[in-house]
Amino acid sequence: MDQGVLIILAILILGVLSKNNSLALAAAVVLTLRLANLKQALIFLDKNALKWGIIILTMGIIAPFATGKITSKDVSDAMRNPSAIVALIAGAATVILSGKGTDLISTSPQIVVGIILGSIIGVAFFKGVPVGPLTAAGIVAVIMQFTK
Repeated sequence: MDQGVLIILAILILGVLSKNNSLALAAAVVLTLRLANLKQALIFLDKNALKWGIIILTMGIIAPFATGKITSKDVSDAMRNPSAIVALIAGAATVILSGKGTDLISTSPQIVVGIILGSIIGVAFFKGVPVGPLTAAGIVAVIMQFTK
């Protein structure tokens, strides 16, 4: 059995043991594609899944506006709430960092390994949600700017 399969299998087991369905499902799908020798599908995922994930997350964030769950009054009220203003600043900082992370991931594949392992540990052992890798990469990019 090759090393890639063993690593994905370990991730699957971590997902199951930690009861993290997202991690387990992702690992199961990738493992199935690998074992079925669907290399083109894996290459396609490698190139496009990140973009899809960002699109789906963004749709999830803006859907409450379309459903009426969040109204223009809610937006107006939020701009007068100190917690919401802090959230606005945090949201802006996060997407800026994520943008820097996207650039770093595409230009520094060696950093991807650390980010992936850190994300898996965060998801499997600390009940985290796997939306942090881009932000983590952004944080690394900012730190690297100061250390050069």
